[in-house]
Amino acid sequence: MIPGEKTTLRAMEKRDIELLRNLRNHPDMRRWHCSHMLVSDIEQEEWYERSGTDQRNKIFMVDDLNGNTVGYVQLRNIDYKNRSVEIGIHLGPEAQGRGYGRDAFLLLMRFAFNEMNMHRVYLQVFDFNDRAIKLYEKLGFREEGRFRDVIFQEVRYYDIVQMSILESEFRAQEIG
Repeated sequence: MIPGEKTTLRAMEKRDIELLRNLRNHPDMRRWHCSHMLVSDIEQEEWYERSGTDQRNKIFMVDDLNGNTVGYVQLRNIDYKNRSVEIGIHLGPEAQGRGYGRDAFLLLMRFAFNEMNMHRVYLQVFDFNDRAIKLYEKLGFREEGRFRDVIFQEVRYYDIVQMSILESEFRAQEIG
């Protein structure tokens, strides 16, 4: 368990499968995914099994200080040679705007830089997700570039913004 100010991170367990599927399929959350397809029980179970054996990805559940699970964070595409990793977060709608995302991201960034010895942490975010982009900028992420017209939602295309933070930048700002 990794404790923070508002949240703790813990390893994903089999008991989390249904909660993860419900988060993924929640109608208010589906616009934040590349696919609008609902995830079945079988697909979620298969994803869980793959995730448990994939050394390039680490998934942590985000619990509030009362022990309620409010979402998950992940490290994907871990590249130990080049010391680079993609970071991601998914919080349920009731957990948003309460500081859980910032706290969970800081915990995961510290883990990536301090425990995994990463040099670069990056992420991708839809360009219409202004709230997330502002959070990432406050955490020290900088825009690296854009993938143009990748996401088709609500009758138009949107860009995906790629952002990153380097270990030296993270250490210089001493977040948290």
